[in-house]
Amino acid sequence: MANNIGLTKDAGWQFGIRKTVPTNVKTLWEVFFSDRGLGTWATGVDQNFSTFKEYSHIRTKWKHKDFEESANLQIRFIPSKNEDKTTISVHIDNLKNESQREVAKKYWSIVIKNLHVLTGV
Repeated sequence: MANNIGLTKDAGWQFGIRKTVPTNVKTLWEVFFSDRGLGTWATGVDQNFSTFKEYSHIRTKWKHKDFEESANLQIRFIPSKNEDKTTISVHIDNLKNESQREVAKKYWSIVIKNLHVLTGV
């Protein structure tokens, strides 16, 4: 039996990535959800969020331009104990197949890698 990394029993294929940045949660949240921030990461994101808990997390649908269907997207903002750093966690599930997982991995890895462009650090 093959080891299908990212295949879940009930939620299709999934992908997740995290990065800690030297910015407090409030600043990161406000930059991330500014017009400029949304322009860098929200392509294909349904901005009618099913969950929007300020400075904490969002849940919504995300559809890459090459997909016929949407996947579930969750983004969490986790402050460090001394509040000078924040971990951003992106999780996508309900992807149709391994190919979609790879597309999601590439897209969201670039978003996470380029957080310094948004935050200036």
